[in-house]
Amino acid sequence: MAVTVRPATSDDVEPLLRVKAQAWREAYGGLLPAAHLDAVDAGVPEQVPGWAALVGSDRELWVADDGGRLLGMALAGPRRSQGGGLPDLELMALYVLAEAYGTGLGALLLDAVVGKRPAVLRVLAENPRAVAFYAKHGFAPEGGPEPMTGPWAGLHEQLMVRRG
Repeated sequence: MAVTVRPATSDDVEPLLRVKAQAWREAYGGLLPAAHLDAVDAGVPEQVPGWAALVGSDRELWVADDGGRLLGMALAGPRRSQGGGLPDLELMALYVLAEAYGTGLGALLLDAVVGKRPAVLRVLAENPRAVAFYAKHGFAPEGGPEPMTGPWAGLHEQLMVRRG
């Protein structure tokens, strides 16, 4: 596997959204209704314009490219909700296909968009693999898990923070 981690281009947007959708299916398949995951897949074309606007913006949108096939993606930028004495940088998304678990690809993507800077993120508390990954990279839970709504009802979102 000769993977290159690089900034996303406009040509990457639809493929990276497909990677995100597949990663959701792999990570959340036993937690979310299949109909919701199907809707995520079906909604990719509608999401392309919004995500295309992120390319070259104040957000860091990077992909893991294995010879033209994307295996992961990450997005970071200014924190969406300000205040609270938290870092201003937010990791908004980091997804790697299951076939790349344990290869270090997630760490490369995290380093590309956040580096060692203080940052915040939200993670599904019921995803122990992701929680452990972020803890390994210096993020710690802040407060308790918060209940989610909609198709995520019954699950919890955990704020994690890496301070300077």
